[in-house]
Amino acid sequence: MMKGIVTSNKKTSLNTNIDIPTPKENEVLVKVQCASVNPTDIDFINGKYDLYLKLLGGFHDVRTGLEFSGIVEKEAGNFKEGDRVFGYVDLMKGMKTHQEYICINTDYIALMPKNLNFEQAAALPLGALTTLTAFTDVSDVQQGTKLLINGASGGLGVYAVQLAKILGAQTTAIAGPGQKDFLLQLGANEVYNYKETDINELQTKFDVFLDLSNKRQFKEVKPVLAGNGQFIPLEPDKQLLGFVTNLFSSKKMKYLMVSKGDHQKLTKIAKWVEQSELQVYVDSVYDLSDYEEAFKRLSNQGKQGRVVIKVAQDS
Repeated sequence: MMKGIVTSNKKTSLNTNIDIPTPKENEVLVKVQCASVNPTDIDFINGKYDLYLKLLGGFHDVRTGLEFSGIVEKEAGNFKEGDRVFGYVDLMKGMKTHQEYICINTDYIALMPKNLNFEQAAALPLGALTTLTAFTDVSDVQQGTKLLINGASGGLGVYAVQLAKILGAQTTAIAGPGQKDFLLQLGANEVYNYKETDINELQTKFDVFLDLSNKRQFKEVKPVLAGNGQFIPLEPDKQLLGFVTNLFSSKKMKYLMVSKGDHQKLTKIAKWVEQSELQVYVDSVYDLSDYEEAFKRLSNQGKQGRVVIKVAQDS
């Protein structure tokens, strides 16, 4: 039996009597060492995606936790017993990671960067992969791209700023008070406090606007986009009006969704970390028994990086 954070009737509890899962073909069994806490976890607790989970097979007792680090216990593919891995889960189909063991398809994992501990590795995969996908698949961020990142100091933003620098973009970052020096250190060219500066006051016209705060509307940001500029919100389902506007405008809203496994991108991310081109930022770490405090921290302003839960006591 194993421990896990169980969700029922929009409430959570720590359960110590959950069956350890059995891996299917092309799956490894991983003993989870650490897992991050993500804003989407709140949506799962509140039942926002219950219908989709039931339809797609992801309606498990444990419904929170999207990324993790751990140790392979039953091997598959190129992964051997004892390998230290990191990865993420399918949003609607996969087992979630706030439990001691998960079964995961090998496409969703990679070997941990050798210079990271488990806490750091759990804070890496989904944030880095989501922003890399935004820059290379959804848009085409490259040398000289004028990029605006809203919500730049959070769990995704810290990777977006660094990856933008790796790709050669000219990055303007928007975040809360007290984040300027931190974001300049990460590689931003300019930093603005959203409480002091309205985006429409900015003089630059941007090729790409990545909204990681998910609070901007397409009609609101169109004036700061270049002629063929792209707006990428974190959750496009909140942008229905923008979808209609898309049909009649050269300025486009693009849709960001990371669902399938991408071992190759994870391996590329791990290489950047090992080469010290990409730094990992952990805001805070909590024991599994203190998971409620981790969720409280998630809702606080001013975080720098991911909130992480130590699932295994020996991690």
